[in-house]
Amino acid sequence: MIFLVFVVILVYVLYQAYTYHYRKHWKENFEVKVEFSEEQAGVGDQLFLYETAVNNKKMSLPAICVKFLTSKYLRFEDGDSGTVSDHFYRNDVMSVDGFQKVRRKLRFTCKKRGMYTIDEAELVSFDLFCSHTFVHKLEVSASLCVYPSLLDVSRLIPVFSQMNGGVMTKVPLFEDPYAFAGVREYTPQDSMRRIHWKASARTGEWQVKTMEYHSSTPVVIMLNLESPGVFTNMDLMEDSIRIAYSLVYYLCSNGIQTRLVAAGDEKVRLEGRGRDQISAVRRALAVISYKDVCCNGVELLSEEEGRFAPGMQVIFISPAGKKPLQEQVLRVLRSGIPVTWVAPIITSNSEDSEFRELSPALEKCLVKWGGI
Repeated sequence: MIFLVFVVILVYVLYQAYTYHYRKHWKENFEVKVEFSEEQAGVGDQLFLYETAVNNKKMSLPAICVKFLTSKYLRFEDGDSGTVSDHFYRNDVMSVDGFQKVRRKLRFTCKKRGMYTIDEAELVSFDLFCSHTFVHKLEVSASLCVYPSLLDVSRLIPVFSQMNGGVMTKVPLFEDPYAFAGVREYTPQDSMRRIHWKASARTGEWQVKTMEYHSSTPVVIMLNLESPGVFTNMDLMEDSIRIAYSLVYYLCSNGIQTRLVAAGDEKVRLEGRGRDQISAVRRALAVISYKDVCCNGVELLSEEEGRFAPGMQVIFISPAGKKPLQEQVLRVLRSGIPVTWVAPIITSNSEDSEFRELSPALEKCLVKWGGI
């Protein structure tokens, strides 16, 4: 009986000593890294999130949970390892032996544009008998910029040509076929006639010719994110952003200088040509917000009107189209600046649209995008 009591006391003392030692040292020399497989992606792309746990000590960690918070718009394949509300709460359980590195590879799909960051992780561990819980928070650094998706806006180019007539000869929306600039990777928007066969054979991947158009007059793309109604329609706003990005991408890919002026939570003005302009625009449009716009469409046009110059073309993207805005567009047209108004709509039914009883001049320059 005395021996049994002695054994119980010994086990209890050893357990308390182990628990004390574990509580004091479990997080020492233990590192966790969270990183995305890419720093940038487009909507619909599939990427990986890497979780790496490194235990640089002899003591094993029989059970440890790595928890962190990310956006619900990064859709993980194994959704069972987390909970979804306004955010996605990731919870991964692993066992890490002494001097061991464990790496998890988590596949996810980018569902929405935006800048996504993970800056904190929470470690939850348990002792050998899972009777005590230990929690530790640590800083991590992972960021991902998801760009808007591209739309096929090439079908709008003939519309611009028809609307603006002779202006197209001054600022053509097609590159000079005799001004060869270089090669780049093939994209679905490229024509097969532009493939550079020798470069493709040399690199093993499809390459296309890039041309230059030498002009100091940019095509001005204006993006008005003013809501057309009382409630913000996210589909219309996102379509507007995608159209703006796609136009910049299309025109810059064809060697044409562009100026993007966008009014979201803050005003964005970016001018340039080529890849630098595409990169700057898509990053700005990845994070632009329309929850609290800095100015409406009338203010946007009136502020920019003084920067218009002869020979410029203005592409005005706006789902909103009330009378004051229509009158402001007419004033720009009367000043001699050609305007093409691209209006994302929900339905082609005029009863559901703000674009009713238009003047002949506005009817000529208006292009409705979408609708059923």
